[in-house]
Amino acid sequence: MLALLSEIPNYSRVPPELSSQVGWLCFAALLLLLAWLATRMESVRRSLLALEDPRMFAVMRIGMGLMTIQCFWNMRPYWRMLWSDEGMFTIEDARSRMGGSSLTGWTPEDGFLDHWAYLKFLWGKHSVFFIDASPDFVDGFMLVFFGVCLLYAFGVLSRVTGLLAWLMMSTVYNHNTLYMEGTDTVYRAFFFILLFARTGAAWSVDNLVRCWWLRRRGRLQEVGLPPSPGRAPVYALVPSWPRYLMMAQLIAIYTSTGMVKTGSVWAKGDSLYYSLNLDHFYRFELWTQMVSASLGTNVFRLMSWVTLWWECCFAALGLGMILKFGLDHRDQPWHRAQRVAWRLWLGRAALLACYLLIYRIVVLAYPYCVEIPKDATAEATAKLVSDGLASVHTAFAGVLPGLTALWYALGRWPLRLRLPARLTARVPTRLAARLAARLGTPWTFDQASMRRWLLGRRVWLTLGLIFHGFLILFMNIGMFPFIMLMTYAAWLTGEEYAAALRWLVALVRRSPLGRRLPAAWLDRAQQWAGPAQAPEDIPPRGRSIPDLLVVLLGLGLAWLIYQRATGERELGTLVYGWFGLVLAVGVTFRLWRARPQRGAPALAHGPVLRAVILAFVVAHGLSVGLSLAPNYNIFSNWRSPTRALFGGWLSVTGTSQSWKMFAPNPPRANIFMKTVVVTQAGERWNIGNNAFDYRPFPWIWNDRARKMHRRMVSKGKWYLRYWANFHCREWYLETGEKPAAVEIHKLSTRIPSPEQVAAKGYYDPTKLKVTDELVETHNCPLAGDLPPFMKLRRGMPLTAEEEAQLASEKEREAKAAETRRKSWANRRDWGGSGPPTEATRTPPIARPTPADDDTPAKHADDGE
Repeated sequence: MLALLSEIPNYSRVPPELSSQVGWLCFAALLLLLAWLATRMESVRRSLLALEDPRMFAVMRIGMGLMTIQCFWNMRPYWRMLWSDEGMFTIEDARSRMGGSSLTGWTPEDGFLDHWAYLKFLWGKHSVFFIDASPDFVDGFMLVFFGVCLLYAFGVLSRVTGLLAWLMMSTVYNHNTLYMEGTDTVYRAFFFILLFARTGAAWSVDNLVRCWWLRRRGRLQEVGLPPSPGRAPVYALVPSWPRYLMMAQLIAIYTSTGMVKTGSVWAKGDSLYYSLNLDHFYRFELWTQMVSASLGTNVFRLMSWVTLWWECCFAALGLGMILKFGLDHRDQPWHRAQRVAWRLWLGRAALLACYLLIYRIVVLAYPYCVEIPKDATAEATAKLVSDGLASVHTAFAGVLPGLTALWYALGRWPLRLRLPARLTARVPTRLAARLAARLGTPWTFDQASMRRWLLGRRVWLTLGLIFHGFLILFMNIGMFPFIMLMTYAAWLTGEEYAAALRWLVALVRRSPLGRRLPAAWLDRAQQWAGPAQAPEDIPPRGRSIPDLLVVLLGLGLAWLIYQRATGERELGTLVYGWFGLVLAVGVTFRLWRARPQRGAPALAHGPVLRAVILAFVVAHGLSVGLSLAPNYNIFSNWRSPTRALFGGWLSVTGTSQSWKMFAPNPPRANIFMKTVVVTQAGERWNIGNNAFDYRPFPWIWNDRARKMHRRMVSKGKWYLRYWANFHCREWYLETGEKPAAVEIHKLSTRIPSPEQVAAKGYYDPTKLKVTDELVETHNCPLAGDLPPFMKLRRGMPLTAEEEAQLASEKEREAKAAETRRKSWANRRDWGGSGPPTEATRTPPIARPTPADDDTPAKHADDGE
């Protein structure tokens, strides 16, 4: 045994061959999962490409539009500092650091050189603030942005205003990401998907105008009247696939953030205690510490464990929705026709093989993913890994197979339960008697009951409501819990929202207030809750593409991923060719004028758009899913090639994401930043703005300054130089004196452990010992006052040196513009005159180093 212990593998270093093996196993599991979907292609088609009530999308449109306004209005005090050329980044800094790739076809003198340059700007990391960033322009832009979001929320030209709102939001996010957190990533990910939904088909100005137009011509099918041929419904059904993408996105968020919480603090159950006691997050000072002293070692630990497993297992809700679709349609002819023997057993074999591969991947990867203490001995490490693998085996070889067996057993032999009569006979009240009579009837526990109570929305979304509701009440973390709850709207159907509105209208009618309201108002609200168009009223639109062609196209995409994983770099032409082939197949079946088959489904769109949509859903889903694969070294051989294949798409669409909030452990110390201005006379002034209560009502309003300060003294130290230069200018504007330098200090306080406060009582956070660490000192620019462009803007006189500096900058810009014109012309004419030469190539633009990466995905990893 001693000899075996001496050969314990080094889990801090991943063998290259093991990493490669795990990567190919992941690829094989993905192919098997797609193979299972291919055997159920008709179910995929009738769910993903179906039509549904539009009122769910209306709720999402209203919520996203209004919450986007609140998100950016909350940062109103920092608009000038974050986005204007008088803030942290001058316009030259912003163009060179963040806007280089998008401005290759733009010059200050000419603007965009042609329409392709404009498209290049939009396809890159575009921002209007790279072109004009004066404080007045920034303020005006934000107010126009709010107006567009408000129009979108009301459903005024929702297709146009939605796209404009998304482009304007990208402008703001692409310029400076210092303030960004997981909240902003949620906005970007869901707003992009919402662009493809017909959000204006219900509860919108667009639909009111449409109904008015049809009513005038006698072509509107009014709510509550018998159906009439040739009339358009008030609520026309809309495509369902954007809703499924939003549901998958929410599953990706929760599952990804749960699977990376592998630290000892989460395992011990102390995460909620530390999260709740961070100075920048708790809402009620002293009250929080008092409650934590009583509940930190009991209730808080239970809540931490429930939260961890709820996040890790949230994909069970997606499985429940798949099972619900099968249960709802299993008696329909098309579903029975799909369950032929070879399809059924081929799909089951693919799914079982995929499950076994995932089991094998987890077993191989777990030892290299678990957090190992730095001072752990080889024996302690081996025991830690062994205990974890025992839990893995219990789950994969015991719990999950047992639940699967129970599922099939309930499908064949459902349980029927009845309470004994002696328990229902002694009921004192009439209400209890009714309840007892109901409980006295036989109760059947079958597959539907198991799905409802283990994998249904009532369990998983209710837990999410409790979790985010707790955050809203007791933690001051801004809009994050609100926007997460807003995404839950995608899990309800439009008819469920209509039923809720009907119940609310009936409740108001019976109330004293409802008796005073005009009856026409309530009647109109009742019409808003009327039924949508029935699916049987919609004729099928063209034949479906045969399953074999869909499978072959899927294999083509898998081949592209394989080529990229094996090192092939130049795949751009093949990727565009794959999309072109998908489009060609769709066009072919659109031009095929054969009548639809009897019993064909009423699907969304025609064959062309259905083919493109299916390709888009698969490609975007793989892009997000593969980018969110666990970010451990053992998966690096697989993540890097796939990121290179999909990274451009995620960056352009703003859906690049990483969910590592409080992972692998939450912070156990409070981090503050102190900015000190040193004058020419040697005086040192603390400019403050980091105390808990420096803004009114700190327990209500969230202030992003705390977030920005924590980032700058932790993972984002490259911001400090720009922060210091900004405060050098601000000091001169406020005092008229030229400062000498700016010092950046990191202040930290250690949070007592839950065992300490349980034994000694609650603590006062203002009396914790503060550690003051000087992080960096930046000398102010030699001029010491303002850049020439700021002086000109304020009508201040310029020195001869500053005028010469302006002339030199203008000359340099003219030369750079001429070089960029030549480079752009060569690029545009490439193929006739050859590629750009070194003499005409655009000068290299200063870009962040990998350590200075300024992507939103990085900012979701800061423990928030």
